[in-house]
Amino acid sequence: MSDKRAGYKIKYLEAEEKLAIKDKEMETLKQEISSLQKEKEELNKQIEVSDKEAEDYLDHLRRLKAEFENYKKRMVKERQQIINWTVEDLIKEFFPVLDDMERAIDSAKASQDFSSLVRGVEMVYEHFKELLKNKGVEEIPAQGEEFNPHLHEAIQRCEWEEYPDNMVVEEMRKGYKFKDRVLRPSMVKVNKKLSSPQSKCDKETLSEEE
Repeated sequence: MSDKRAGYKIKYLEAEEKLAIKDKEMETLKQEISSLQKEKEELNKQIEVSDKEAEDYLDHLRRLKAEFENYKKRMVKERQQIINWTVEDLIKEFFPVLDDMERAIDSAKASQDFSSLVRGVEMVYEHFKELLKNKGVEEIPAQGEEFNPHLHEAIQRCEWEEYPDNMVVEEMRKGYKFKDRVLRPSMVKVNKKLSSPQSKCDKETLSEEE
């Protein structure tokens, strides 16, 4: 009987030891679960903070977009206003030219003198040229100059021995530029020696020939 009791006691102690080990494992597992729960809560808080920051950034971007749209509208309005003011100032400077023209016409009608009308028109013409010059508008040099396709528009080709090749021999219509920008090219006749020496002008543009 004592041997059996000893055997039972050994088994009891082994079971108790195993139970103690299980209890420790359970405690460790509970601690891990508790730690994971804390990490989960921390992550949820971080997610909430991130969501709040993302919403704040999105609101900020919406405000920036609205401000930019308003800025564009304001700039378009201000630009149009500046254009209107510029055109208005330019129109005002044309009034004296218009006054001179009216006076020239009235004077010619009163005197029945055609020459006075011509003189009046010449005065208006000079006044108008001076006004354009003051605004930065210049005539493009043409006759006697070498043909420049950026400044001149060739409407006729000539074959004259007495002129150098590619020279503008006659200006048909004046050209103008504003600072470095061509407003209208000069219409010209250009000397282009393509055949035997002779004196003639063909009504053909250089672009058609070339």
